[in-house]
Amino acid sequence: MSLTEHEIEHLREHIEHYPEKRAGAIYCLYYVQDKYGYIPRASLDEVSELTDLSPTQLDELITFYTLLRRRPVGRRLIRICDSISCYTRGSEQVLAAAKEAVGVEFGQISKDGAVTVLPSICLGLCDRAPAGLVDDSEDLGELTPEKIRDLICSYAAETLDSKSGGGQQILAVLKDQQ
Repeated sequence: MSLTEHEIEHLREHIEHYPEKRAGAIYCLYYVQDKYGYIPRASLDEVSELTDLSPTQLDELITFYTLLRRRPVGRRLIRICDSISCYTRGSEQVLAAAKEAVGVEFGQISKDGAVTVLPSICLGLCDRAPAGLVDDSEDLGELTPEKIRDLICSYAAETLDSKSGGGQQILAVLKDQQ
């Protein structure tokens, strides 16, 4: 997995707008993540050369910023806030229902490839607690265990509609829970 010469040139041009190359690191990491769905280890060397940051320093950035990912995720990524506002309004139950619905541990991809669920530090949606975020763009508020199960079920149904024919396992789990 490597960036094309055109992509590297694009990143170089972007980095030139900063007083220091290292200031463009986050942009480069997001660019790589948009391309692959996560940030592969091999890409760290390429971004390192562009930004004058070591792969270890880049890895530290990825670890710090929760919206950056080092591992692949499902076609839908659901982040559920577990900060204090959401916790006091029931995020623990929402997280448990989500984990049960997908049938795998947090951060893993459901067997049909449809969903990854991650607990997340504050999403800035405290007024709608417990809250979540889908694909880092669609915010969810006032979640309940039922709402999260329905949402995960709808993503499994999307998978069923696709040519892959997956999703039956997750739907069976959800039907058993009702």
